Amino acid sequence: MKEIKLNCPCCKASLIIDPETGGVIKHTKFKEAPQSLDAFIKSEKGKGAKKKEKFKEARDKEESKMDLLEKKFEWAKKNKDKLPDAPKPDIFWD
Repeated sequence: MKEIKLNCPCCKASLIIDPETGGVIKHTKFKEAPQSLDAFIKSEKGKGAKKKEKFKEARDKEESKMDLLEKKFEWAKKNKDKLPDAPKPDIFWD
């Protein structure tokens, strides 16, 4: 009984297969070589600018939320007679 050894064409993992059953006996993941330092530095250079842009977008979004909240508050102050009465609490705490 001899084992069949082959490499997966998709994920490049090595497989050991039992010829009688056709089942995989052992599966070893393919380990890629670590990225070179130059390639890592190139991939990290653009991330700082992306983070700044995302932070700016989040800050602008939060500022617009605050502006909207202030507009709602001013509208509510001007139109307090149009607003429904506040609900009365069910439980009175003494």
